[in-house]
Amino acid sequence: TSEARQLRIQGDVVLRVTFTAMGQVVVQSLVKGLGHGLDAEATRVAQQIRFRPATENGRPVDKTTNITITFQLA
Repeated sequence: TSEARQLRIQGDVVLRVTFTAMGQVVVQSLVKGLGHGLDAEATRVAQQIRFRPATENGRPVDKTTNITITFQLA
């Protein structure tokens, strides 16, 4: 975000997400945030992740895990 860029904030946002059997990403919670709009931006980006669902016994299943989105100033 422009606010975070102006304040020179960088670091990791950690989200607890579920990758569903239907191919969607559901953000369950914020584990570690940075504020200044970066938490919302990380959530927005996470929801756009494209993936092939995990399978068990040949059937798609939901999987929940933590993901880290890193913000760095160029």
